[in-house]
Formats: sequence, structure tokens, C-alpha cells
Amino acid sequence: MHLYLLLYFPLHPSDEVGFKYNLEPCEDPGIPQFGNRIGFNFGVGDTLTFSCSSGYRLEGTLEIICLGGGRRVWSAPLPRCVAECGASATNNEGILLSPNYPLNYENNHECIYSIQVQAGKGINISFLAFDTEASHDILRVWDGPPENEMLLKEISGSLIPEGIHSTLNIVTIQFDTDFYISKSGFAIQFSKLQETTACRDPGVPMNGTRNGDGREPGDTVIFQCDPGYELQGDERITCIQVENRYFWQPSPPVSPCGGNLTGSSGFILSPNFPHPYPHSRDCDWSITVNNDYVISLAFISFSIEPNYDFLYIYDGPDSNSPLIGSFQDSKLPERIESSSNNMHLAFRSDGSVSFTGFHLEYKDLSDFGHNTIDLCIFIDRSLHICRRQYQFQRIVTALLGKIILIVKSS
Repeated sequence: MHLYLLLYFPLHPSDEVGFKYNLEPCEDPGIPQFGNRIGFNFGVGDTLTFSCSSGYRLEGTLEIICLGGGRRVWSAPLPRCVAECGASATNNEGILLSPNYPLNYENNHECIYSIQVQAGKGINISFLAFDTEASHDILRVWDGPPENEMLLKEISGSLIPEGIHSTLNIVTIQFDTDFYISKSGFAIQFSKLQETTACRDPGVPMNGTRNGDGREPGDTVIFQCDPGYELQGDERITCIQVENRYFWQPSPPVSPCGGNLTGSSGFILSPNFPHPYPHSRDCDWSITVNNDYVISLAFISFSIEPNYDFLYIYDGPDSNSPLIGSFQDSKLPERIESSSNNMHLAFRSDGSVSFTGFHLEYKDLSDFGHNTIDLCIFIDRSLHICRRQYQFQRIVTALLGKIILIVKSS
């Protein structure tokens, strides 16, 4: 519908001279996705003001005006609200988003987000949403700038991570994407903590224990590994205060990259498991159990980069022993048994892509429990062993003519 105001100024009673004024408003410009608008009048001279939801930046003009003239138009196009690759925040709370969120982020990007609050305060990081390509598109959270080398967490995949607390008033978040698959990314909420007066929780090492829960300056925590495991780091750490910063000295123990295992059973995990393992690592584990016993190795979880990262398993005490197999990719291997009381594992990762790694469980076959005796014989000069559904715990052979006495658990 078109509206007009007709004005007439007759100069003579017989004249019908005048002009008409167009009252048609501007069209409704809409509201930006992930944004807001103040103003609902679209007449000539009316102004609309736009803003974006937290985490988005306004791209375009903050205000637009309906212009007069022969055709009603707005002074500028409708602005957009965009989630950028990287941001710098100095407010006490807010939202950080991956590029294009909630749409898929782009490939081959490095995005740096910086959060800074008042000196002496810490920063709380919580994850509202998280979905990246596992082991390829990685989010790293640093306590302070990355050059401090205080990595708080390295994350990828689709599980929403637990919250993070910094000890400094600065947090740096680095998001790296590769050239292939992209997903919806992340939404992170941050807020200023009250004044930091304690060290962060140092955690409990896998296959180990921690003695001490204090985190105030001067408090000491002692770590100990379960039998058959070696501590990767210092056994004793102390909470230290330097000005407004609280930290452990020395740093808490890290996930082990290799070690000598002598317990009758235990677990072997790739560094940082279940998070992606570090690049360019050479990790060697040697398993030794009691003499005359053998080792059973089961794969609980397994995912390493195919053709570039490898897990080698040897039937003996070192890499000079016979190779049982070379493992890669994400297919779960079958259980492995050694022929002696030694087994050696060598993990090699290259300098680029990393996956979630592996979780292995080993046991010695030494629990005899209830034994049964079976007789087996040579067939064509080869030993015929009847496994049935049982798992061998120990094999004792004694040659009695052509009879082999085999002891195994039932």
C-alpha cells in the first residue's frame, strides 16, 4: 500500500495547482542473526540501532537511518554479527566462539584468543559447547602467554571438557585447524575469579597416589606410583607464592613417556591419554614379570595416526628382540602373549598430526588357581596343544617318550 499526502495551493478559484508528498516508509530491514535491534519505526528520519550477542562482533554500521526522497532506502545495509578467528577480551566475563560458530569453522586456521583481567585475579574457563575433529583440530589453553610454557589443557574431539582455572590474570587460547574436516567448534564462557590465594589442583597421577591436599603457600604434596611404575617428574612439590601468582615448584608430574614396569599387572597409556599425544616423541616401555611366567597384553583403546606414528611390540627385553608386530591406525588389535617374562614396547610419533593414543593392560600369567592335567601328543613331529576355551597360565613340558604333560589353568 502506498501512502501520499496531497497539498494544494490554488492561485485562482478555477486552479487546481499543488503537489503530493510520498509518506511510504522504508522496508523492514530485519534483525541480524545472533544480534539485536533497537527501534521499530521505519519512517523518514527514523533510526535503528543494532548490537550483537556476546561472543560476536558487529560487522557493518551500528545505526541506519531511513532516508527521504523519491525512493525510501536505509542509509546502510543491515549489519552482520560474526564470530571471528581470535579475539582480545579485557572485561571480567564474556563468551569466546570458534570462527563462524555455530556453523563449521574454516580449515587451515590458527586463532589466538587472549583474556586479561585485573592483576592478582584468576580466570575461570567453562565450556558451553565443544566439537572439533579429534586429534586434528586442537584447542590449547595456556596460563599466561604461550612463551611461559604453562599449558593448562590440550583438547580435541566431541566431549565437553571440564572447567579450567588459571593461576595468572591472563589466559591465552590457541585454536589450530588442519586442511580437512571441520565441525561446529566451541563456545567458551570466561569469568574473573576472586583473588587467587592458592595453587591449582595438581591432580593425581595415573597408576599412582597423592599424599596431601593442601594448596596454600608452603603446602607440600607427595606423589607415589603403584608397584611396577616409575614417576615421571618430582616426588615432592610445594605451593609457592610470588607476588600475586601461586604455582607449584617444581611442576606436578606429567604423563609418563615410557618406563620400566615390574608389577604383575598394570596399565600403559600414551602420553596425555585420553587427549592427543605430543608430537615427535620416542617412548619405550619394558615389562618384566617373574621368571617362568609370560605376559598377556590387551588393547583397551587404540588410535594413532596411520603410516606416520607406530607402536612396535617386541618379544623380549629390548628392541633387539623378535618383533611381535607393528601397530597403527584405529583398529583395535587382538590380545598378545609373550614367550618369556619380558616384553618391550616402543612408541614413535612424528612432528605433525596426533591422535588420542592407546590404553593397554598387561598381566602376568601366574595365577594357577585350579589346575587340570591334559595329555597331548606329537603329531608329525609337531606339538599339538588343545587350548579349549581356557587361557594358558603356565606351560610345563616334560618329554616322556612321545607324551607331553601340559599344565594349564581351568
